[in-house]
Amino acid sequence: MGDDRPVVGGSSAFSSYPSLAYEINRLFCEKMGWDFRYEQYQLPRRWWGTLPPFSSAAHQSRAASWVKLLAVERALDLGYELVVWIDSDCIFYHHEADWSGLLGQFNRPDVSFLSWVDRPFFTDQFCAGFFVVRSCDRIRHLIQTTWNRPSRYSLKHVYEQSELNAALKAWPRTQYVLVDEPMFALEEPTQKLLHIASFDHQLRVPSFLKWFADRGLQPEPQKTDAHVVTDLEVDEWDRRWSGTEPTPGDVVRRYSRGLLQAARAKIKRFKSLR
Repeated sequence: MGDDRPVVGGSSAFSSYPSLAYEINRLFCEKMGWDFRYEQYQLPRRWWGTLPPFSSAAHQSRAASWVKLLAVERALDLGYELVVWIDSDCIFYHHEADWSGLLGQFNRPDVSFLSWVDRPFFTDQFCAGFFVVRSCDRIRHLIQTTWNRPSRYSLKHVYEQSELNAALKAWPRTQYVLVDEPMFALEEPTQKLLHIASFDHQLRVPSFLKWFADRGLQPEPQKTDAHVVTDLEVDEWDRRWSGTEPTPGDVVRRYSRGLLQAARAKIKRFKSLR
């Protein structure tokens, strides 16, 4: 799990959806006996705001969601055989759910990727808000080449998800698993995942707070010292993967994008105060 937003405690957590999702997902992983990690990745900061992620090989700024590729690679470097990625707006909803059947798909030696079908939007594509990968050369090649390759979805919704789906479709169908279960809305009380995506962003905080209230649990994040990691430097990982430094034109493009993002954020905050 990861975001550039911090996991906050106290009453501030009650209005921070990544902090609420952190605690829900931490509780689930603790119950399952899984290691849990929240990557609060680091981007260069300037007095007016933050520079966006940048792929020097592709000569493109990236939307923030692309950084999950770096976080997954980092987890693979830690030696895990399987790595689960879950977005900061997605939670393990039903903590009593049985995952043995799904993860048992990886007992097949050819399977290296598993995710949820991106319904109701597609029936043959997956949602990059949640996926599981096996540590293997095929997965490392997938995520590194996706980061380094120019993309028309570099800043366009649905970002890295489109590129990953395009690459996956070239694989033999026996090498990945798509699970057709509810994800984007609460359709079943026993569903495994609940993803409050961007089109319902205003529901993230109330939906996650309701999860705690329904179970009589406290939403304030716990054990952050053990699970929140803050040393993933995005530019350092880009240099490693791209093998090059940004050109002067890259720097101009990146700063222009960063200034535009900062201006949009200020306008948005001004409108919300009116």
